[in-house]
Amino acid sequence: TYSATVSPILSARCNSCHSTSAAAASGGGIILDNYNSVKPYATNGKLLGSINHASGFSAMPKSSTKLSACEIEKVTNWVNSGALNN
Repeated sequence: TYSATVSPILSARCNSCHSTSAAAASGGGIILDNYNSVKPYATNGKLLGSINHASGFSAMPKSSTKLSACEIEKVTNWVNSGALNN
């Protein structure tokens, strides 16, 4: 689910740059600290492209280690299940 699985991953690994308060200065204006802000990036492929370090995407998290395979799998499963607000 978003609230039990995805949100904690984003909070721990992404929101130091991509929170509402930090995004303008360090996150390229991309906000990932709430469902309504994450959903467009989940549905347009940018979230998965970035965390998978796919060609053509900005590899995230920047200046840090790649998310673990388990974390990526959890986010991928959520996106593939419709990226629901659950």
